[in-house]
Parts: sequence; C-alpha cells; structure tokens
Amino acid sequence: MTWRGENFGFALKALAAAIEPDRPALVHGSRTVSWAQFDRLTDAIAAGLFARGLNAGDAAGQMLRNSPDYVLAYFGCAKAGVIPVNVNYHYKERELADIFARFGLKALFVEPEFAERAGAAMPDGALAPIAVGGAEWDVLLASDVPAEFAPCDDPDALFYTATGGTTGMPKAVMWPFGEAWQAFTVAVWQRGPGEAPFVALDLAAHVAEAARIGPDHPASAAPLLLLSPLMHGAGQFAAVIHLLKGGTLVTLPAASFDADLAIDTIRDRKVRSVSFVGDAFALPLAAALEARGDAVEAMASVRMITSSGAVFSEAVKQRLLAVNPRMTIVDALGSSESAGTAIVVTTAAGSSGGGRFSALPGRETKLFDAELGEVPPGSDGIGMVARSGPLPLGYLGEDERNARTFPVIGGKRWLMTGDQARWGADGTLEFIGRDNMCINTGGEKVFPEEVEAVLQGHPQVADVRVVGVPDPRFGRKIAAVVQGGGKGLEAALDAHARANLAGYKVPRLYVFTGESLRLNNGKPDYKRAQALAEAMGAK
Repeated sequence: MTWRGENFGFALKALAAAIEPDRPALVHGSRTVSWAQFDRLTDAIAAGLFARGLNAGDAAGQMLRNSPDYVLAYFGCAKAGVIPVNVNYHYKERELADIFARFGLKALFVEPEFAERAGAAMPDGALAPIAVGGAEWDVLLASDVPAEFAPCDDPDALFYTATGGTTGMPKAVMWPFGEAWQAFTVAVWQRGPGEAPFVALDLAAHVAEAARIGPDHPASAAPLLLLSPLMHGAGQFAAVIHLLKGGTLVTLPAASFDADLAIDTIRDRKVRSVSFVGDAFALPLAAALEARGDAVEAMASVRMITSSGAVFSEAVKQRLLAVNPRMTIVDALGSSESAGTAIVVTTAAGSSGGGRFSALPGRETKLFDAELGEVPPGSDGIGMVARSGPLPLGYLGEDERNARTFPVIGGKRWLMTGDQARWGADGTLEFIGRDNMCINTGGEKVFPEEVEAVLQGHPQVADVRVVGVPDPRFGRKIAAVVQGGGKGLEAALDAHARANLAGYKVPRLYVFTGESLRLNNGKPDYKRAQALAEAMGAK
C-alpha cells in the first residue's frame, strides 16, 4: 500500500522521539523551544483541551501573531484530533462573530489584547478565549498528561485553513492531514543541483532523514525565518512543512514587520531560508539592505527565499540577489486550496521558464475554459489553471461553491484555482490574473462587496464602488469611489470603515463623483470606477 502521509500531530511525536532533544524547534527573539519541549508542551495542550471538555472533531482557532505559542496551539490541537483553524486578528467583532459561528468554534487561543473583542464574538457553549501568556495558558501548558495518552494518528482528521470568501468573509478549506502531507510534498527531500530528490516511502524513513539532517548538516534548510503571518495559509503551510522535516522555525518578536530586525535576525541566527509574501515584504527588505553597510555579511548564510500569495516583482528579486548572488528565489503560484500549483525559480543566472511558471511535478495541471473544455498546450487561448492530485475536501458548508471549485471532469476531481493563464511554447504557464474581483493588497485578500456594504451604510453615500489601484509596496491599495459628497465626508467614511472593518480593508483613497456608478442595466460599473480611481491616484 502506498504511504499516504500522517496526521501532523502523530508525526510530531515520531520526529521528537528520533531528533536530539535539545535541537531548537522554535526560536523567537531570546526564547527557544527545543524539540523535546515542543513535544511535551503540545502533549500538555492536547490533554488540557480534553480536560476542558473538547472532543476530537471540535474546532479551535488561533487568533495569534507569529510566535512559538501559535505553533504550540496548532500542533496541540492536531495531537488531540481537534481541528485547528487560523483566525485573522485584524477582524472586528462583527466579522469574528460570523466566522466563529460558521466554523463552529469551541475554543480560541488569542493574544491578550484581542481577548475582549474575541470573547464578545464567541458562540454560546464555547470556552472563554485562552489568552496566551495568561494564567489559563500557563495552566494549560502544565496539564497532566495521562499515561495512556497517544496523539491522534488519523490521517483523515482535519485542519481548516481560513481564506477570503465570495462575500468577503472567510471560507474554511477542509484539509485532511494525509492529503495535505502529499500536497505539501513533506516526504520529498531535495538534494543538490542535478540530483534526484530522496522520497521517503514510510514514516520511519522520513523520521530517520529528519534526524540525520540536523541544523549543522550541509543539506539543512534550517533555520527558516518566517516573515509571512501564520494566520494566513502561505505562512502556516511554510512553517508546517519546515517543522515536519525536523527544522528550526524562527519568528520575529515584533507586532509588525521590521525589515532591520529581520536582517539582524538573519545575521545573528545564521538563517538559511526566508519565507514571505511578495513585494509587501521584499520591497522594504531590499531597501533596508541597500541602506546598510553590513548587508552582504548579514545575508551571507541565506540559501533560499520563498514567496507565495502575492506578486513578487522581478526587479525586487534582482535587488535581493545583488546582495547575495548565491541565493535561490522560489516564487510560487498557490492558494489555501491548492498548497502550490506552479513555481518560478530565480538565481543570479536567470529565471526558470524565462520567468514563466512551471507546473509542480506529481500532480496533473491543465487549463480549462468557462465551459470546462480543456485549453490544450500549444494553443493561444487563456484558461483557468486547474490541478488534480491531493486536494482538500472543499469548503465547510459551501456546497454550491464546492461544485464549481472542485468539479469532476472526465471522471477526475479537479481544483479550479481561479488563476487565469495561457500556455507557453515550452509548456510553461504565463500567469494572466485572478478570475474574480478580489483585491490582493500585500497578501491580504479584500473583496469589494464587503467594503461597499459597510460604506453604503453611511447616510451621505448614494452609491459606492471599491476597486484596487497600483501601490509600489503592496501591489494594490483599496480605493473607494463614492457617489455623493459633502464637507468632512472623507473623514467620516474613514472612521465608519475603521469601526467596522479590519484595517487592511479600509480604503486608502477616496474619490467623490456626481456620476452614476452603475450601468444601464443597473449592475455595478466597475470599469468606470476603476478609471476614476486611477486618474485620482495618478495625481
């Protein structure tokens, strides 16, 4: 029987038994959690959740910044068979109440500063939020672990990855651990250039390889500095993959991204790998490096930079490579539903596929038109990128959307990624854009309809369209084109939006017009709104 992979919590226990106990697992400023402590603390969290009345199949959220505590809570849930789910800490009470109810949350791990807001949104029957660093968290970490305790070993147990939905609210992507293990290619160990990778065929072989490749091994990718937020799929997936190979995950002790702190950490921790989300991180990192006298020395240990989830401009890649030409940069086309579809690999010598994306091996990738007819390689047509292979079950409670996103074509289940592309002559993929109106601002997904609904609630707004306009750092920024006006309206709308929306959804540009923002058929006129916003943004 072909090995399907493992429940992440069960794999963690096996890895910890084989890895030297004092190997660092989690590093955050001056705090280090060893692999032995990682295993012991996640056992205690699992036992503590059971003692508080949670059962396998219940859901528990992590509303936390990047820290060891996020990872401990996640793997503690996995060991208990409790479904971990990421929760965006920018959300306000209205948004939290919606997702907590739809995801069926029974428990929540939260930063102390978010505890009151989160507690007010928790559904009836759920535990009070557990504030990390607080008394309840300390009690949880000290929970007695029964002698008969064993981590959940079911590869069909789930974790949820929350992502944006068609109405602007997140959907829960339901991943079985076994499917994710395969989609993440956890058991594939890369070798040197020109060498075939080692593929572990069972857990024993995988664990042995993780034990063999310690932090000082030339083939090790550790430590990995994770700059992407763990509360998003890109960061979560990168962290999990690294840890399931016995690595060392480094996070920054800062409430927001600090490029100089990241560079100092790379230098001081001899970081070999860095993971982030596109230009939102790459631009300030490149600028900070160019302003420092120790940039070459600080970045000397880095072998690989990986990015997923947002645009990573070629010019910015070249600025980073100028500091360390020995690095490899991997730019991935992926999503919470796909966990990776295609990549571009860039080195000082150039980019794979001439800068176009190459489909990942081990899964079939095709383009389909709107009628689900295949767009074959060699044709000039544009189609939606789709892949088969290991996939999530779908979205929690979204039957109609599941039918559209995961159709069965020719007897095979496919994921329609929402990415539009055309085939290159060499079989690569030229990425065109997203299929929907979603605005990606620095890796955060913003859906116009939700922002419009909030702004429309202000009495001085006759109509409103929300679009994205170019931004040098974040790729796109949110612009609101408002039909109506009046003295002080911009400030009033800004205050209204901030009271009801996460900060990254709040418009950074307001354009006021007396023109209609609808077509003759009454549908929203986004084309006109886009033109007005871009004209104002260019001034």
